[in-house]
Amino acid sequence: MIKNLLFVFILSYSFNMNAQSLNWLTDVNAAIEISNKENKPLLLLFADKNASNTLLYSQVLNTLDFALWSRDNVVIVKIDLTQEDGNEYIDRNLNLKKAFGVDVNPSICFARASSRKGKINYQLIGKMAYKPGGVKAWLADAKILLTVAEE
Repeated sequence: MIKNLLFVFILSYSFNMNAQSLNWLTDVNAAIEISNKENKPLLLLFADKNASNTLLYSQVLNTLDFALWSRDNVVIVKIDLTQEDGNEYIDRNLNLKKAFGVDVNPSICFARASSRKGKINYQLIGKMAYKPGGVKAWLADAKILLTVAEE
């Protein structure tokens, strides 16, 4: 009995650690290739270095439910809006923020994208920010948004 409980504890701890260390892409071009190849929309997270202290992170993005759902349904991309040295994509990221009309940080935009003649064309599916209710409520809203977009 104790061995079983210990096994369950270790298993749940390892899932929690995996949920917190998602492989967020930062190169939009690479993400678009994956998105088109796998026929999954992009989930663009617009955030800066202070964003990880928000409810969106603690109650949604850093959960096992989100990790499992995102792996199967979207290509996750972090659009880093931190304005300091070392952010090689800052100009592009700020332009994306403006193009998508993002005014709350952190925010999430779902989109499809294609590249033609070196120019990227985005199709916004919808935007989401944190909503009370935790990960289950957030995922339910995301599923509805993506389902409506497919119709």
